Amino acid sequence: MTVSQNSTVSIDSSANDALATTLHSAMRFLRTVRLRSGILVMCLITSGILGAVYYTTATRIYESRASLYIVQVGSGMSLDGSVQSSDPSRGMPTYRKLMTGEEVLLGAYGRLPERFRGPFADMTDAEAAKEIEKHLSVSAAFNTNVLDLAYRSADPKVACAVVAALLSSYQSYLDNMNQRDSDSNLDRLKQRLELANEELAANQAYRNQLQASAPDLVGIGGVDGLSSFNVLAENIRHLSEKHSNAVDETSNARATLIELQEAIRTGRDILQFADELGLRMVEENVGLGGQNSMEAARMNQDLVDLEAELNHARRNKGENHPDIRALASRIETLRQYLAQSPTARRQVTQQASRDYLAPQLYSMAQARLKNSMQNEAQLKTAMEAEKAKATMQTMTLNQIADVDREIERLNQLRELLQEKMDTIDLTKDVFIRTEVATKPRVATIPVSPRLVMVGFFSIFFGTGAGLGIIWMLDIMDDRFRAPEELKLHLNTQILTMVPAIETFQGEGFEAVMCQARPHSPDAESFRSLRTNLEFAAGDTNRIVITSTEPGDGKTTISSNMSVAFAQSGRRTLVIDADMRRPGLSTLLNLRDDKGLSSILRSHDDLDAAVQANLRPTCVKGLDVISSGPRPVNPAELLAGERFSNLLAWAETRYDQIIVDAPPVLAVTDPLIIGRLVDGVVLVVRPDKDRRRMVIRAAESLRGVGCSLLGLVVNHLSGNEANGYGYGYGYGYGYGEHDHDETHQEDFASAAVNRDSLSTLQAPVGNARQEASSAKSSLAMIGSEISGSSASRRR
Repeated sequence: MTVSQNSTVSIDSSANDALATTLHSAMRFLRTVRLRSGILVMCLITSGILGAVYYTTATRIYESRASLYIVQVGSGMSLDGSVQSSDPSRGMPTYRKLMTGEEVLLGAYGRLPERFRGPFADMTDAEAAKEIEKHLSVSAAFNTNVLDLAYRSADPKVACAVVAALLSSYQSYLDNMNQRDSDSNLDRLKQRLELANEELAANQAYRNQLQASAPDLVGIGGVDGLSSFNVLAENIRHLSEKHSNAVDETSNARATLIELQEAIRTGRDILQFADELGLRMVEENVGLGGQNSMEAARMNQDLVDLEAELNHARRNKGENHPDIRALASRIETLRQYLAQSPTARRQVTQQASRDYLAPQLYSMAQARLKNSMQNEAQLKTAMEAEKAKATMQTMTLNQIADVDREIERLNQLRELLQEKMDTIDLTKDVFIRTEVATKPRVATIPVSPRLVMVGFFSIFFGTGAGLGIIWMLDIMDDRFRAPEELKLHLNTQILTMVPAIETFQGEGFEAVMCQARPHSPDAESFRSLRTNLEFAAGDTNRIVITSTEPGDGKTTISSNMSVAFAQSGRRTLVIDADMRRPGLSTLLNLRDDKGLSSILRSHDDLDAAVQANLRPTCVKGLDVISSGPRPVNPAELLAGERFSNLLAWAETRYDQIIVDAPPVLAVTDPLIIGRLVDGVVLVVRPDKDRRRMVIRAAESLRGVGCSLLGLVVNHLSGNEANGYGYGYGYGYGYGEHDHDETHQEDFASAAVNRDSLSTLQAPVGNARQEASSAKSSLAMIGSEISGSSASRRR
């Protein structure tokens, strides 16, 4: 997951970098276009003039247009219906192709009147047809049946005549095509009708055969056939129910027989298995049989009569009368008989059940089981037969239904074929009908050349040519032509512009312009540089001077600028940090064993090491630290803490620190120093430096976080100085050799003003010294912490 996320982030970063580079290149090119806008304007003017000439001299072309409405009734095939296709534009590509066909074009040329054949003079018919096709355009709007024709010619009447001839030729061609196809289509329709009749007869015979194979299905082919099949299904359902009941009955009979056998074997009561016969024996057993019932009823009636007679005798005779005792004795005897008679009969019945009822019940149970099994088998056989019959009838019904559908399709086909034949007889099979929707007219306004289009293309090609020329010049002439170009491309200010300075005789700073000729106009450019830096936003006490490439004059700028700062009354220190090719040390003739490399490699106390390598100069307030012996690792020495401590030490003792660094694109030393100082001044030579190299140098400085204070345009010749706006116009009589009293007084007052300024700046200098001391202390603490951390890592 982490690798995937890193890959995604890397891809997004690359895409963003590519987009940023593209936008940067586009913005730079737009700046170039802005600076060279005169070329773009000239190209636009030239293109406009050419467009005007073309519009004035070009031949006027006129266009005549017409529309043809096409109605398609079927497609001309024998089986098509007589209704229009659902997609009206389906055949339009074919109609467009036919319009540009050779036969239609030749027919149109043949119909063209002689007075309109002027553009086709000295041409054969085929060549004239090709010429018409070349200037003809045929189109159709989407999802429509309208064919649009357009023909262009220098003569508007010829254009109109050609379009009219094309319409006539096209309609005639379609009519002839319809007429040729009528007879052949009619023959094909008759043959197809005969085949349909034969297929219909064969299907009807096959249907009759199927119906004869299933005589039970009366009225097959409609509601009757479906009803017959439903009756058969209902029979199967009833048989299935009866079979299910028979299965249940067989199961019950088998269970009854088994239980009866078990009851007989164990001697249990078998009356519970009695059916009709067993029920009569039970009634006899309990005294409810036929004869027993009548006898019991007669005896009960006699008992009632005797009790009535006894009651009557008691009212007339008394209790002790012999008749009353006799009646009472008869009643008691009758009652005892009635009470004891069921028990005796029950004993007789039980004995009869064991001897007679058990064999009878067992025989009846066996007969019941046998009957149930036979009934079940018969019902199953009948149900299977009905199912087989239903299956066969289903297959027959499906075949009959398929045949009926085929018969219906053939009947519809016969009707369609007959209708199509009738249509051909009546209309001669006109399946494509045409009608002119828009008639051709003679055009009064030319379609070419058009003023709007000529103007648009003039602007387009003029702009394209101008941008192309600017792009080519930008590639071929990779130089800055104006200060505005420098500022736009580098997005910074121009601090000063220095002309080409002559070489002076002398040693050290005696050969520096600001020291040798302090009142010359050329020295004023360095004072302007000093002023711009003093009033720049932020601190500018520590400045590094670098260039794009060697030979740009950075040493000249740093030496003169240090003299200019020293002449203003500021204590200045200039450090030659170019320990590879030290130009400042060579200029001052200080190539020896003392210098910056000795300080950085020394293990002595920083103050003592600096004092041993510090050199005073002939310029008041200006000290120099030369480059010293050439080390093997200049970049590592500059990146160490000792160099940053050196700058902090110098800030506590000097008002201005100037570091002369190597070129940016040559080594990384300026990038290291630029992060330790307040700002960077980039020296540019327009006559030597290429634009891309200067842009790359500025981007390199900004890329590592250096503050680019501005540019110094160096080594301008007379023409270049005029082009860059160089010139001061001294109108007050200042001259290089002017030493009159007025000048001396002005110089003295300037010195007084500088002293006053120095007095006012003293508190600021003290504050800066305290800040520098604090920075130095923090740097030393940081170095100690770094050293201890490094020791722990080791």
